[in-house]
Parts: sequence; C-alpha cells; structure tokens
Amino acid sequence: MWPKTLAQLLELVPHITRLVPMADRYLQSKADRREASRRAMEQLVDGLRCDLANIADGLRGDMGQIAAAQAGIYHQLKEQSDTLARIAADVHATRLANDEIEAGLARIEARVSRLWITLFAGVVLVGLIAAAILTVLAVVHVHQFLHSS
Repeated sequence: MWPKTLAQLLELVPHITRLVPMADRYLQSKADRREASRRAMEQLVDGLRCDLANIADGLRGDMGQIAAAQAGIYHQLKEQSDTLARIAADVHATRLANDEIEAGLARIEARVSRLWITLFAGVVLVGLIAAAILTVLAVVHVHQFLHSS
C-alpha cells in the first residue's frame, strides 16, 4: 500500500512542480494585495486624522467665537439686570410716594368737605340772620308807620 501511494505521489511531482510557481504567484499577489490594502488603509487613516485635526481646529475657533459672543451677551444681561433692579427700586419708591400723596389728598378732600359744610352752614346762618333783621326792620317800620299816622 505504501509503495503504491509513493508511486502515485511520484507521478504527481511534475504536476506539483508546475503548480508551485502558480501557487507562489497567487500567494505573492495575495500578499501584495494585502500590503497595498494595508498601505491604502494607512493613507486613509492618515487622511482622516488630518481631516479630524482640521475639524477640531475649526471647532476650537468656533467655540472661541461662541464663548466671546456669550460673554458679550452675559455682560449685556448683567447690565440689563442691574438696570431692572434700579427701575424696580424706583417704582417701589414712586409707589410709596404716590401712597403718601393719595393719603395727603384724602386729608385735603376731607378738610375741603368740612369747609364746604361749614361755609354752607355759615351762608344759611347769615341768610337766617338777614331774614330776621329784615323782619325786625319791617316790624319796626310798620310800627312807625302805624304810629305816625
């Protein structure tokens, strides 16, 4: 059995010698393709690294501009907050002053109302006194007229 197998193997040796260069070329081209693929991937990775570095630099610049803009907006908001606080204090002071003025006006209105009542009472009293004086004068005049005739 072994001798027959060896004889068959010896018969295959010329075919194997023809296949070895083909296999070598196939394996070499496969290795070349792998190497080319590896180099292409390295170039792609290097290109991506450069692109990412450029994007990162751009983003850093944009973030710096955004930070500067936000700092300006923060400054404006702070000024507006301070202004609103001052306005609120002024409004509060104005309300207090308005309340004091309204209280003063209420007192003045009460005094004017009492003054009108007093004036009205005085006018009525003067009218009554004038009517009484006229009545007395009329009685005296009638009395003199009756005694003189």
